[in-house]
Amino acid sequence: MKPKRISIRFNTENEADQKAWEFLQGIKDSKNKAVIAAINSYFEPVNSSIADIVRQTIWECFQNVSMVQPLPTEQLPALTEDENALLNSLDDFLGG
Repeated sequence: MKPKRISIRFNTENEADQKAWEFLQGIKDSKNKAVIAAINSYFEPVNSSIADIVRQTIWECFQNVSMVQPLPTEQLPALTEDENALLNSLDDFLGG
């Protein structure tokens, strides 16, 4: 395939143009590859929300971890009538 060429100008009086120009000047590798990657990511953005990134990171951290919840060895004592009444009133108060 024959290479295609394009020319681009930066108006350094425009803040966005100036910022883009500075980014390009800081590139040590191929500026061509950087521009192509930027164009592709602009038109085909990765739809990763921060929640997806956090979820993926947590999944990767714990993918080889096995978690087992131990069974309770003793049964909790039953609540008294007063304790049940208190919990019910708290549920009513908190809208539960």
